[in-house]
Amino acid sequence: MQVALVGLGVMGKNLALNLIEKGLTLVAYDTNPDAGAELISQAQSLGIAERLHIVSDLGDMIKRLEAPRSILLLVPAGELVDKVCSDLVEAGVEKDDIIVDCGNSNYKDGIARKLKYQNKFEFATMGISGGAEGARHGPAMMASGSEGGWERIEPWFEKVAASYNGDSCFARVGQSASGHFVKMVHNGIEYALMQLIAEVYQLLRFGTKRSPEEVAAIFRSWSEGRLNSYLLAISAHILELKTEQDEALVDLIDNKVGAKGTGLWTAQNALELGIAVPSLVAAVQARHLTNTIDTHAAKEMTYQTKETDEINVDLDELKDAFYLASLLCYRQGLALIKGASRAHQWKVDLAKTLQTWRAGCIIRADYLDDIAEGVEFIDTLSNETKALRKVAGLAVSSGLAFPVLSATQNYIATLSTASNGHLVQAQRDYFGEHGIKTHQGETCHLTDLVDIDQKVR
Repeated sequence: MQVALVGLGVMGKNLALNLIEKGLTLVAYDTNPDAGAELISQAQSLGIAERLHIVSDLGDMIKRLEAPRSILLLVPAGELVDKVCSDLVEAGVEKDDIIVDCGNSNYKDGIARKLKYQNKFEFATMGISGGAEGARHGPAMMASGSEGGWERIEPWFEKVAASYNGDSCFARVGQSASGHFVKMVHNGIEYALMQLIAEVYQLLRFGTKRSPEEVAAIFRSWSEGRLNSYLLAISAHILELKTEQDEALVDLIDNKVGAKGTGLWTAQNALELGIAVPSLVAAVQARHLTNTIDTHAAKEMTYQTKETDEINVDLDELKDAFYLASLLCYRQGLALIKGASRAHQWKVDLAKTLQTWRAGCIIRADYLDDIAEGVEFIDTLSNETKALRKVAGLAVSSGLAFPVLSATQNYIATLSTASNGHLVQAQRDYFGEHGIKTHQGETCHLTDLVDIDQKVR
């Protein structure tokens, strides 16, 4: 089996080695000749260089591949993807060739490209998670589309991807560009989980005055049970790291968080679809707030430092609260995927989606089985629900910021307790005559139910 790969950056280079090691013959191209030379050197050291061919231009790459061709793109999202696709058309790709965009492209771009290139080649999308380590040894792979070309390469991707209990973490999750949408939401969940862990660290570090090393020990103990996850494990490791001067590494890092855009896309698409994902949105905004000082509005948005209060939190309750909050972050993401699938008629399989997340990816966790149980399972977690209420209240009372923890508590409370929406809708009808709906399902106006002699001026 021959496959071509365009783009030998960190992800491309590591995926290339993974592909070759699994038995594929790879033809690789990058505009940077040093990237190809480095890949050859690594392949030689592993004794697999005979299955690798580095080419100097796309035309040579096309000639080396037997038709129908399978070409993977691992180039930065945006205009460069279109440029490479256009260059491949000029280089001689044919209608039955499949080109798979494996980068972090916006799913809307994927939909447009499928239409743009439909008579030139088969265009497909696939999200890949796991970072460089995952790409090298087995990533999570969220593919989409029904193109015939998938039949040629799907068996190989099942081998290249991570596996969990003997099942591959590669799947075609749905139609069209749903693979990139699923990967986008995966990243939105990732934002929320990272921020949630950071908030629990903050509560323990500054709310209860524990050291980074003590917080790491707590995270380690949680990881030994049902809370085991990749993100919790790396957080514990980070908090254990010290310099030669015995300083905690975490204390030397600037308090500004970067972002590549997929978290923002998640928030934007949730708003467009009218699906509430407050924990995921709060995580995006939390990152923005860390960079406030660099904005034009910095002077207006920088406030005087305030003292915070020490609190006493029960560690078992904190553990239960963190567990439920984590489950709810995933559930919000799955609700967004389900809503988008319905709106776009993608027929996304949520079971397959969760399967791709079980190993190899950044949001892998032992409790994904619990998430798969759905809302019915979450409704049985009465102790965890009470713990989340208590911990969220205690955390906020300290004066510290807990955007995701608070948003998650608000999410479950809004969906499971008395709502205030009836008053807001009454306000809308009062000043804008937007209408109200009664418990009997009747649509009317306030004035149909009561006399309003004179409205407030």
